[in-house]
Amino acid sequence: MELLAGWKERINAASVAASESLPLPQTPAFYAGAVTFVENTEAAARMVEFARQRPISHIGIDTEFTYARPPVLLSRGTRAYDPSSIAPLMLSVSMAEPHDGGYHAYTFVVDLRVDGLVPALQELMRLPVPFVGHFLKVELFCLWQLGIAEPNITWDTWAGERSLGLGATHPGYRLPENADGIDATRAKEESAEDDEFSLRLTALCRRYGVPYEMADEKDRLQRSFLDMDRNGKFSEAQIQYAAEDAKAAAVIYPRQVLRAVCAGANHRLESIEMPWVRTNARIEWNGLRLDADRVRAVSEARERHLKVLEARLEREYGIKNFRSHTQLYRFFDESGLLDLFRKKGTYSFDRKNLKLFRERHSAISLLYAARRIYDLDKTGMLDLRLVGADGRVHPQHRQLGAHTGRQTTTAPNLLGLPKALRPLCICDPGNGIGEVDLSQIEVGVAAAVYGDAVLIAMFNSGDVYSEMAKVFYRDLIPPADLGLPVKAFKKKYSHLRDRMKVFTLGIMYGMTPYGIAALNGISVLEARQQWARFLGMFPALKRALRESAVLYGYRGYSVTVSGLRRYRASSGALSKWEGNWLVNHPVQGSAADVFKLAGNRLDRLYQQFGARIVLPFHDAFVFEAPLCHLHAVAELTAVEMKHAVQIYFPCLDPQVEINVKNPECWNKDGDAGSVDRWLLDPLA
Repeated sequence: MELLAGWKERINAASVAASESLPLPQTPAFYAGAVTFVENTEAAARMVEFARQRPISHIGIDTEFTYARPPVLLSRGTRAYDPSSIAPLMLSVSMAEPHDGGYHAYTFVVDLRVDGLVPALQELMRLPVPFVGHFLKVELFCLWQLGIAEPNITWDTWAGERSLGLGATHPGYRLPENADGIDATRAKEESAEDDEFSLRLTALCRRYGVPYEMADEKDRLQRSFLDMDRNGKFSEAQIQYAAEDAKAAAVIYPRQVLRAVCAGANHRLESIEMPWVRTNARIEWNGLRLDADRVRAVSEARERHLKVLEARLEREYGIKNFRSHTQLYRFFDESGLLDLFRKKGTYSFDRKNLKLFRERHSAISLLYAARRIYDLDKTGMLDLRLVGADGRVHPQHRQLGAHTGRQTTTAPNLLGLPKALRPLCICDPGNGIGEVDLSQIEVGVAAAVYGDAVLIAMFNSGDVYSEMAKVFYRDLIPPADLGLPVKAFKKKYSHLRDRMKVFTLGIMYGMTPYGIAALNGISVLEARQQWARFLGMFPALKRALRESAVLYGYRGYSVTVSGLRRYRASSGALSKWEGNWLVNHPVQGSAADVFKLAGNRLDRLYQQFGARIVLPFHDAFVFEAPLCHLHAVAELTAVEMKHAVQIYFPCLDPQVEINVKNPECWNKDGDAGSVDRWLLDPLA
């Protein structure tokens, strides 16, 4: 039977219209208060469609995962997992919809092992609302492993809580009087344990009054994912546990934001620290490549060098164990050098002090070299088990690991890698490694934070230490030489410039007259006199140093330019140590602020060049980029770093140092052959 004319076309048009029909509204009551398990693409599409229909304020997220490779067992029972081998299992999302002063929660748990989910999940992650997680780094790893771009707006309740209590758990508050190295190690370990416990999600739930029904089962259930067969069936308890983590993060978020607002920290968290969560995670995810053959050569040479240095120390100076505090105390006391190492009412022979004074005596130089070589084992740089499935090492970058606001690295600790061994870090074929460093930035930040116009002008000259020397040693410098170009003056008067650097370190790190005298080779009395004359060049800074510690001590914290507070853990009289960091935190912490601000921009901008940050190193970014873009990326990095400084300190004209020499490896000032010389002689 044939249809009447025109009906066939009408039916076909109706079929097309039906297939292109608009989404129908979904009933919120169907999802409210329940946990919806998503195990196919149709359910995932409905979840995303529902999210787009509702006035969602924020979304809590959490992932469960395992690893394709077993962890590397390190000292003290710690484990290092390879992020490049992460195997996502489950994603939980808890959508928060404001209602009558509270929130409706719509919670979904997604089986990430199902094929075809990526388009729907990518659409979900594009929603312009905050995505909130606890220790969000691992959630980002799971998304990237699936090929899903991260949300534009993120909030990490772990990073938020760490920021809001910075300083209060510093190990310095645990040290007894006349503490030795063992006491310091114990205090550091106890402080780390307390931090780990207090920053757990369950601890935050108790602190913010958020119910968490599976607290007693959390460790067991978390381990059940790490140990499970990737194709196994999820238990009901596992599904509920995954949902609980996302719900908890979603409920904590507005309460933590309110706390941040009350602490004057919300601007910093939103504009710097939370974007840095993504940047920091991507740096760890990127990792970097090691020259395995040279790493093995360094590992073998380490044992050989240590034996030679130990033999020399015993033969020439009678020091049988260079790690023995007692033996070092006796040697330096008999040598008249003990006062060099006076620190906080006791004597410290740590690596930092040995480095400061290594030019004063050949024994100190040998001790410093021995300590650096011995500590190589602690950095993990020589442990090739840490090389990931992608052929790169992925150091654990602990955000806010230092109480200054900076981060720390472990497994391996690349921040502890000696300059001579930097060329162990190499790039992929066709790429190059570059480095851009903000020169003398903490001095400039100190000048701006404390409003010293004289020091600001010296910093803006291009070399602050040379300008200091021209004023301080004006009677020793011929008038004609005062106008020398920066490089020429630095070369001709390096000895005077270096003395100014020592005095500046005294400001930055609370160095005593004993230390200044020792470094400059003068008497303590002369050091006191020169110190007073040095501060006399900077009247505003001098006044700030005298007043700030006391004022900050009264209120219980010091604060950076962006609002990051470092808190005292006591309310009594200020110790000298507290006075030092109260004055220094606005400087070091503000330098960290502008550094992270620059890093967040670079993380985004690098993507158009196929470049990546591989290491934030003190005040420098080490990056890897295709060779054809290497110079362009270096120039971009320099511009962004200077721009970040001037956002908060427009009075400063910062200088940057660019190193793209010998880009086949990371190096100091283009010196790609330093490893080869170290293999022959670690003192070269």
